[in-house]
Amino acid sequence: MVDMTKDKPKNQSKNVRRTLHYFWNANKKYKLYTAGALIFTPLVIFFRSAIIPLCFANMIDIVSRDLPQEELISALTMPAATLLIAVFVNYMIIGPLRLWCLWQAEISTMRDLGAQVFNVISAQSMQFHNNRFSGSLVSQTNKFISAYERLADEFIWNIYPVTLNILIIVIIMATRAPLYSISVVLVIIFFMVVAYIWFKKLAPLNEAEASASNRATGQLADSITNIQSVKSYARESYENKRYFKYIDKTFMASHNILIADTKRNFFFDSINIVLMGVIVILMMFGQHFFGLSIATLVLAVNYSGDIIGDLWSIHSVFKSLNRTFGDAAEMTAILDMEDDVVDLPGAKKLSVSHGEIIFDHISFKHQDAKSPIFNEFTLNIKAGERIGLVGVSGSGKTTLTKLLLRFADVNRGSILIDNQNIKNVTQESLRKNLAYVPQETSLFHRSIAENIAYGKPNASQAEIERAARLANAHEFIKDLPNGYNTLVGERGVKLSGGQRQRVAIARAILKDAPVLVLDEATSALDSESEALIQDALKKLMDNRTSLVIAHRLSTVANLDRIIVLDDGKIIEQGTHHELLEKGGAYSKLWSRQSGAFLDE
Repeated sequence: MVDMTKDKPKNQSKNVRRTLHYFWNANKKYKLYTAGALIFTPLVIFFRSAIIPLCFANMIDIVSRDLPQEELISALTMPAATLLIAVFVNYMIIGPLRLWCLWQAEISTMRDLGAQVFNVISAQSMQFHNNRFSGSLVSQTNKFISAYERLADEFIWNIYPVTLNILIIVIIMATRAPLYSISVVLVIIFFMVVAYIWFKKLAPLNEAEASASNRATGQLADSITNIQSVKSYARESYENKRYFKYIDKTFMASHNILIADTKRNFFFDSINIVLMGVIVILMMFGQHFFGLSIATLVLAVNYSGDIIGDLWSIHSVFKSLNRTFGDAAEMTAILDMEDDVVDLPGAKKLSVSHGEIIFDHISFKHQDAKSPIFNEFTLNIKAGERIGLVGVSGSGKTTLTKLLLRFADVNRGSILIDNQNIKNVTQESLRKNLAYVPQETSLFHRSIAENIAYGKPNASQAEIERAARLANAHEFIKDLPNGYNTLVGERGVKLSGGQRQRVAIARAILKDAPVLVLDEATSALDSESEALIQDALKKLMDNRTSLVIAHRLSTVANLDRIIVLDDGKIIEQGTHHELLEKGGAYSKLWSRQSGAFLDE
């Protein structure tokens, strides 16, 4: 399995626009909180950059007049009181309110972004998931959500305050030292242009690093998920070397950023050194050559220090933005993808009264396949009929069931259930009417009871236990340390293959859907367990349309009709006895059975 690199955006500008689109759509629901943060921020900046420095400057100006003690105290009373009030209001009222609004907006938006990403990923077709590491998707999701948090923080704590701070400085100093204000504007423009050039240069490097990191995470998850195979084949060293190749690529991508970032830092540090020199000159000669008052000189020096800090903040902002949009790039591309399988506008809920299924001249080819699996394939299944699908691997058995479940859509033709085209109904209603037990049973790392009740969450304990008994699972479940409350481990690793399949069958029994699909549902059961469960499956299939895929032909021997597939075509069909009498393909498959298993 490899990650599809086609998901990466073709250019950084589009990536930035689309990422901002998703962030804004999620944030605008909480515009009152955002507005609060935007309103309180300029007030904080106003108190910090205007009121407090002006109070200090006025107090210094008053002290420099060499007034008598009583007049000095009287003159200082008003600016000192104003200063203390400004400090209190800024740090005890406005500041906390800004922080509260920002956090409310951030955590709410991050929650919604997480939900949106999960909805998009879970709605994608199985073809999408088959071509990706699940670990990479998890990494991309986390980075996308974190990217919003980083962007919001950068805007509220850096971009917005820096812009306001510089604007306030320019306005205040325009009346006291116009040349100073003009110089500040020119320096800022120059700095922003250079910072943007570096932003464009580093953007692809950050995307490459994020992509390499996601692939490394996917490889790590793949190795850990299959740790039993790794250990049983003594391949720890191989997996270690394989993973190192991925993290080494991440290291090299980070190293490329380090080199470029070091060059950028050197350039901006040089600018800041020059500006610091200008401040020193201003302190030494500002009053003599420019006729600046002491108060104005103090303001100019203080503001120059602020501007140097702001310029460094701008440099850091662009650096952070590079990482933000780089981290979000792959998930943004996924969110922009068109789903392979979607509900049509106005799709209705499937209503199943009988359970008749018709595959009407369907054609289907996997995206990465050279030739189609089905070409004008037709099969009619009567309501309540129990159908067995047999044939060697690759004949199309499992694909047929996945098309019925709409894990993928047919290229041509239609699939009907009770004369309703499944393309015209919602996927949710379709799958609620189908009970599906796949070939490879995967359980959630939850209790056995939760896993059995997954298709019927409101089921009572009695219903859960009844389904388990019918699936011949109750006996082993009650002997577990915590019975039905036992956690089964990731993908059900704490249970044997047969136990996992019996839990999956119990889940299908409890769901009680009108159409039943069993894909090798008894393949992991020993002969004794199979014999015990056959009766339960027979009862489950009574008066219920059933499709049963089996390599173990004894599973389908008693069904109403057996369909023999080969290369996506029906080559034989009939009852078990009819097919044996024909002496054709089915008879040959049966004769090759060994212990009721099909020897391929």
